[in-house]
Amino acid sequence: MAEPASSRFFIALRPDFRAASRLGKLAADLALRCRGRALAARDLHLTLAFIGERPFAEADRLTALLDGLPVTLPGFALDTVGRFGPELLWIGPSALPDWAAELNAAVRDRLRAAEVAFDRKPFNAHLTLVRHARDRAAAERATGPLPPGRAFPVDHWRLLLGGTHPAPTPLRRYFWHRPHGDAASDEPLDDGAPGGRHRSVT
Repeated sequence: MAEPASSRFFIALRPDFRAASRLGKLAADLALRCRGRALAARDLHLTLAFIGERPFAEADRLTALLDGLPVTLPGFALDTVGRFGPELLWIGPSALPDWAAELNAAVRDRLRAAEVAFDRKPFNAHLTLVRHARDRAAAERATGPLPPGRAFPVDHWRLLLGGTHPAPTPLRRYFWHRPHGDAASDEPLDDGAPGGRHRSVT
């Protein structure tokens, strides 16, 4: 596939494979109940900084800004379902560990130092599950703290640069770039990833 001219980039944490699979099933269930569009398991992520539209050729430079930061982070539970507006459902933690806020600050400091513009809105830890929910009453009923024993534990998180895929499908909206220090850098290339340099972690 030819390399695209640009992509909408962001720096994010992705949950481990098992947690992502469970969360993907939750997203599909909520989308069915709320008549919305679920994100696929491989696309679920917790955004630390949204960079926005940049030339695709900057992907390697943006990824390099993550060098020296921890690439595998401890897990924490996701135990609250919420909404942004009437049509977007997300899941997030009721309590965020200190390291997550510290990592978010470190990522944003590096972007500022490199003079890379990004969305300066305050950090709000969440993973989008469903977009365009048409049954707003069902979406309202789905929100709130999850019952005891129904939280979604995440064993660990991976720090990555994400970007919109030039040929998105319902099962693949984004592709992912690993920092050089990622121990899993020998995993196979993502099928369909543009340019051949961008490795998937699932």
